[in-house]
Amino acid sequence: MRLLIVEDELHVRERLAEGIEWQGLGVELVDAVSTGSEALAVVRSDHVDIILTDIQMPEMSGLELAGEVRRQAPYIKLIILTGYDDFEYARQGIEHGVMKYLIKPADNEEIAGAVLEAKAQREKDLREAHHLAQLESRWQEHVPHLKAMFYKGWLHGRYAEWELDRHRRDLKLEGQAGFMLPVTLDMDPILAGNERFQADDRALVQFSLYTIARDLLEGEDCAVIQDDDGMVVALFIKPPAYGEDELYSLVNQLIARLLGTVKDCLKLTASAGIGSIATSPALLPLAYKHSRAALQERIVLGHDVAIPYRGASIGAKRQAELGQLEKELELAILSGHAERRQEIVARLMEEGFGPDKPLTEAKEQLLRLMCLLAGIVHGQGWTLNETLGDDYALFESFGRLLAREQIEEWLLRMSARIGDAITGQRKSGAQLTVEEVIRYTRERLHEEELSLYAVAGQLYVNYSYLSRTFKEVTGESFSDYVLRMRMEQAKELLAKGLKVYDVAEQVGYKHVNYFSKSFQKYWGVKPSEMNK
Repeated sequence: MRLLIVEDELHVRERLAEGIEWQGLGVELVDAVSTGSEALAVVRSDHVDIILTDIQMPEMSGLELAGEVRRQAPYIKLIILTGYDDFEYARQGIEHGVMKYLIKPADNEEIAGAVLEAKAQREKDLREAHHLAQLESRWQEHVPHLKAMFYKGWLHGRYAEWELDRHRRDLKLEGQAGFMLPVTLDMDPILAGNERFQADDRALVQFSLYTIARDLLEGEDCAVIQDDDGMVVALFIKPPAYGEDELYSLVNQLIARLLGTVKDCLKLTASAGIGSIATSPALLPLAYKHSRAALQERIVLGHDVAIPYRGASIGAKRQAELGQLEKELELAILSGHAERRQEIVARLMEEGFGPDKPLTEAKEQLLRLMCLLAGIVHGQGWTLNETLGDDYALFESFGRLLAREQIEEWLLRMSARIGDAITGQRKSGAQLTVEEVIRYTRERLHEEELSLYAVAGQLYVNYSYLSRTFKEVTGESFSDYVLRMRMEQAKELLAKGLKVYDVAEQVGYKHVNYFSKSFQKYWGVKPSEMNK
C-alpha cells in the first residue's frame, strides 16, 4: 500500500514521515508534501492508495483536497488530522469520502493504527474488485507461459537449487521428481526446389514442429517448449520406479512417431537428439547439453533420425555439483558474506581437490575457478589488475599451485579481495550520496522547508533509498541530523553574542517561540540564558 502525507507544518510533516516505520507496517511512503495542490499533482502522476492530510492548510483545506481526490481517484482512502472536534467537519468529511478523523495531537501509534485500518480496507476493496475466481482464471491463462520460461531457465542452468524449489512450488510442479530425459528436436534444412516452403520459412516450420510435438507428447509426462534459437525441447519426466530402460524405450517410440507425423504433415523431415537421463534437478542442464550434442551428429548420420547421446558420463554428477557450488561462491562474493564464502571454498576443496580426484580433473577445476573469479570482476566493469592490486601477480600464478592447501589459500585470498572490492564500491557509492546530502543541507540550514524529500528531488534520488542510506551511513535519521546541526549552529551563534531572533532566522525557524522551545528541549537551557 502506498501512502501520501499532506501537512503544511514542517516539523509535523517530518514526524509523520520519519517518526513511524512505515516499511515495517507494509506501507510505502510515496511522498510528503505541504499543500493540497502538491498532493493532487502526486495523485495524478503516481499511484497512491492512502492519503493522510491535515485539515487546516493554506490554498486548499484538507476537506477541499478530499473532495478533489474523490472526483479524481475515488478508490483512495482518506484520513484527516484536525485540531477541531467539530460535527460539521465530520459531516462534510463523510460527504467527501473521508474514512477516519484523528484529533490532534494524535500520537504515532494512533496514526499508524488508522493507516493500517485504511490499508486493510483498501486491500479488501481490491480483493472484491478483482474477484478471486477472475484472478484464478487469469493466473491459469498465464501459467503455461510461466512454465515454459521456467523450463527454459532450468535447462540452461540459470537457477540455484533453492530457486528451483521455489519455482516448482509456485508452479505446482513439486511432484515432478525422478528421471528426467530431455530431447532436442530440430527441422532439417529445407532443400532447394521444395514446392511448399522456402529456406526463409524456417521460423514457420520450426513453430509447426513445436505445435505438432505439443499435440503428440504433452500428456505423456512430458513438457514441450521452444528454445530461444527455435529448437524444440521435449522434457520427459518419470518417477524412479519407472526404470531407465523403460524410459528410453518409451521416448524412442514417441519420438519415432513424432518424426513420422512431421513428415506426413509438412512433407519435410526433422531430427532429434536424445540426451542422457538426469537423476536430480541439478543434472538436467548437463543432460540437455548432451541432447544438443547428440543432435549435432546428424551432420554424419543424415536427416530424419533420432540420435541417442553416447558420450562418456563418468563424473557428470560431480561436475554438476561443482557447478552448483561455483554459483553459490559467486553469490557469496557478490553479497559480501565472508563466512558463507569460506564455507563454500571448504566444500569446493573437498569436492574438487580431494585425494581421490585425478590430477587432470583437479587442474581443470582450478582453471574453472580462475575463469569464475575473472568473470565476476569483469562483470563489474573492472579489470583484474586494478581490482586485485598487489595480489594480481599471485592470481596469475594459479598454474603453479601444487598442493590442496595452496589452492585453498589462493582461492580464499582472491575471493576475499574481490568481495571486499565490491563491498567497498557499494559503500563508497552510498558515502558519496550522503556527502552530497550533507553538503546540500549545510548550505541551506537557514531554510525552514528543509526536508529529505526536497533533497531527494534535487539530487534525483529515490526518497526511500536516500532515507535508508543516510541512516545506514550516519547512524541517525535525516530529521535528527538537521535538528542536531541547527542546534549546534544556534549554540555557536548565541555564544558569539547574536540576538535570539537573528539566530532563529539563521537556523531555519520563522517563529522565535518555536525555536526557543526546541533549543531548550535540546540543550536544557533557554537561548536567552546562554550568555549569562
